[in-house]
Amino acid sequence: MQALEEKRRFRKHMGGVVNISDLLRVGYIDLNLCAPDKESAVKAVAHMGKDHPDIEDFPSFCRSVYEREAAGSTSIGRGIAIPHARTDCVKEMVLIAARCPAGIVFDEKDLEAVRFIFLVGTPKRMVTDYLRIVGSLARCMKGDEFRQKLLDAATPEEFIRCFQGKEF
Repeated sequence: MQALEEKRRFRKHMGGVVNISDLLRVGYIDLNLCAPDKESAVKAVAHMGKDHPDIEDFPSFCRSVYEREAAGSTSIGRGIAIPHARTDCVKEMVLIAARCPAGIVFDEKDLEAVRFIFLVGTPKRMVTDYLRIVGSLARCMKGDEFRQKLLDAATPEEFIRCFQGKEF
């Protein structure tokens, strides 16, 4: 774990973009999220971040996430949703992940129920990094085989390793 933190600090120091696997933390991944609807799912995933060290103002962070989701669905298709907020309530970029084995309807237009939720919180100053992480998530998640690996992951550590294998 210490090596991962050192890697994050080095990339940040060098001005580099961190990978998805650098942002994912074991304590902020739920592999069995059960929620009856989109609102409950987004709320549950946001509340997973209550003790996240990079969230400075948790109530304001949650409000930002809910307001963004109310403005339009963050489902991007293929069973993936990326709720997000650009807010100064976070010190550094935050990524919280949930897998919903039963699936949740986010948008009636979607052909597939959402099975993966990646909540991204980004400081307003990190516009470019925010766009890169969302783009990386979309690219990683477009492959059926990769999504199946994530569905098969038995632990949060294995879930993170799936991304490490995809990113390097």
